[in-house]
Amino acid sequence: MKIRMLQIDAFSDRPLLGNPAAVVFDADDLSTEIMQRIAREMNLSETVFLLRPTGDADYRARIFTPVRELPFAGHPTIAAAHAFCGEQSRMPQSLTQECGIGLVPIRVEDDLYTMTQATPQFRDVPVTKAELAEAICLPLDMLADSPHQIVSTGVPWLLLELHDLQALAGLRPDLGRIERICHGLGAAGLTVFADSGSEAAPRLRVRTFAPGEGVAEDPVCGSGNGAIAAWIATHRDAVPRAGYLSEQGVEMGRRGLVHACWEATVEGLRITIGGAACIVLRGELDLGDAS
Repeated sequence: MKIRMLQIDAFSDRPLLGNPAAVVFDADDLSTEIMQRIAREMNLSETVFLLRPTGDADYRARIFTPVRELPFAGHPTIAAAHAFCGEQSRMPQSLTQECGIGLVPIRVEDDLYTMTQATPQFRDVPVTKAELAEAICLPLDMLADSPHQIVSTGVPWLLLELHDLQALAGLRPDLGRIERICHGLGAAGLTVFADSGSEAAPRLRVRTFAPGEGVAEDPVCGSGNGAIAAWIATHRDAVPRAGYLSEQGVEMGRRGLVHACWEATVEGLRITIGGAACIVLRGELDLGDAS
């Protein structure tokens, strides 16, 4: 059995930057076991499989890390949207993705794909900042004086603000300790961030570690950036703004740019995360009789 696939760099309009995701087309006949084995074979932070929707959506997406299926993730959502649009005779202005968290609206404009993430959920944690400082091998005074929480806009991330970009670049993650802490808290991983200290864009720089998901460091994390946007809207900028730009993947040589925005609605905060995408590989999987 042969099946078409793409590799797409999300959150970048230039190849070999941003976060790569494998996108597998026409995956309706693939079992969950085979999808997981393909994701392990791809060995990227996520592989996304496109299927026929079950309801009022343009397509259904199933998203896998090398070790398990996720209900949602940001950069494979960008990659899936880019792949789907490439199959259409005319570029749509909006899409709806069906996935594990339900329906995800996606706006397509000026080569950017902007998704609306789930209503944010916040949870305080019993882990101290001293423990987290040890987990990233930084002195305690390199952590910012701000709340550390689990925040989810579809995926729960433990968020930690650092004092400055120097601290962000200089941290050394103890991946075993991070995995134990996050597993105990029910978080996908640890996302750390720091203000750029400049009014010029990008406003923030971000790093994400998810060893429990088989991902030591994620180049650019859309759901992690969504969680940060919700945190900023709650703890720092209560008045909605036009949004801000963050960068991630700098330390890995895979810089990507993330457009983040929010607005207050009657249902709660509405978080949108956007980015560009580009195709870097076209091919097919030869599954033989594995399927």
